[in-house]
Amino acid sequence: MLQMADSRRRFVMPKEALIGPNDPAEVELLPDGRVIISPVRVIPVHELWALTPESTAQTEAAMKDYKAGRTLSVKALDAKIAAGSSNRGRK
Repeated sequence: MLQMADSRRRFVMPKEALIGPNDPAEVELLPDGRVIISPVRVIPVHELWALTPESTAQTEAAMKDYKAGRTLSVKALDAKIAAGSSNRGRK
């Protein structure tokens, strides 16, 4: 799509682009003069803990367990806890 820059060197993004008004984007200028514009999502600093290698690995392991059916519903977990507490003190 050929476009002309306006007097302020701006271009109109096509509606199909994943960048809307006021969306943050990374603008990369390549050595050959080409420009790459990529949409980005800004993550607040206080939420960066979720992107540590440890938390990412835990999330991936949890998803594998879920997909393999190695999870319990809340009702099943409550029943399991209740059954365990009713057997206390018995041998």
